[in-house]
Amino acid sequence: MSERIFVTGATGYIGGAVAARLARKGHKVYGLTRHRDRTASLEAIGVVPVVGDLVDDREWCGVLQNCDAAVHTAFDGENGAADLDHAALEALRVASLDGRVRRVLYTSDLCVHGHGREGHADEQTPLVPLALMQWRAAHEEIALDLAAHEVDVIVLRPALVYGEHRGILGGWFAEAHDTHTVTYPGDGAQHWSLVHRDDVADAYALALEHGAAGERYLLADESRHTVKELAEAVASATRSKTVPWPAVDLVRTHGPLGEVLLNDLTVSSAKARRELGWVPRHLSFVAEADDLWRDWQGAKPAPVR
Repeated sequence: MSERIFVTGATGYIGGAVAARLARKGHKVYGLTRHRDRTASLEAIGVVPVVGDLVDDREWCGVLQNCDAAVHTAFDGENGAADLDHAALEALRVASLDGRVRRVLYTSDLCVHGHGREGHADEQTPLVPLALMQWRAAHEEIALDLAAHEVDVIVLRPALVYGEHRGILGGWFAEAHDTHTVTYPGDGAQHWSLVHRDDVADAYALALEHGAAGERYLLADESRHTVKELAEAVASATRSKTVPWPAVDLVRTHGPLGEVLLNDLTVSSAKARRELGWVPRHLSFVAEADDLWRDWQGAKPAPVR
C-alpha cells in the first residue's frame, strides 16, 4: 500500500539510498535537505524536496505532520550531532501528537554496543556505548517512547556502510586516487562489520513494511574481514600501497573518533534476516573491491571547473 513518507537527510549517504528505494516502491516520499541546490537530484529519483534545517522545523513540520511514516537518517557530525538528533526527535514527537505520523524508523549506530561481548554483538548484547556515541543509546529510548503516542517505532543499527563514493571506505578510494596510498587505523587487526548502501536501503523498506514495533535490528553483511584485509583489497584494486596509522597517533589526533576506528566488533544480522526477510546482495567488500573501485569512479562528483 502506498504511503506518504518523510525522510530526514534525504540527500545524505544513507538517506539518499533509502528515499530512492521507497520512491521506487511507489510511496509518496518527501525528502528533507538543508541544501537547496540538491533539490533537483531528489526530484530526479521521484522524491519531493523539502528544504529546511533540523534545528528549525517551522519550514517543514507541516509536511511531516501530514505523512503516515517518518524515516530519520540525518546525521551531522560537524555541527553537534546529538543536539540535531534531539531536535529531530522533538519534531517527530510533535508530528505524532498533532499529525498523522504513526510509524517511525530511527537510525542508530553499532557504537552503542561498544566492544560487545568478546568482540561480537547481537540485539541481546548489553549496551556499553563508546564515548563518541553514548548519546545514541539514550536517543534510542527517546524514540521508542513515542509508543506512548500510539506510534510504532523501529530502531535500525547499520554497520559501517560502503558503496558509491562517500563513507569511510569511499574515503580510502579517494586517498588511493589522489596519493596512491591507503591509510588504515592501528595495526589493522581489528574487525569492522560492513553493509552495502543498497542493502541498507532494502532493509529500511522491509522494516517499514514488516518491522515489529519496539524492536531493534542490526544490519550487517556477516563478513569477518580485518581492517588490514579491507585496506589491502582497496590497495590491490587501485594499485596503491597500504600505510598503517599507529594507534597512539590516531587517538591523539582524532580522540574518540580514533577509538571508534580502532574498535574490534562484529555483529550478527540474523534477526533482520529472520523477521524482516532481509537478504543482503553484497556479502564481501574484499571480494567486490575491483567492482567497488569502478563504481566509486563512476559515482565520484565531477570536479568544479
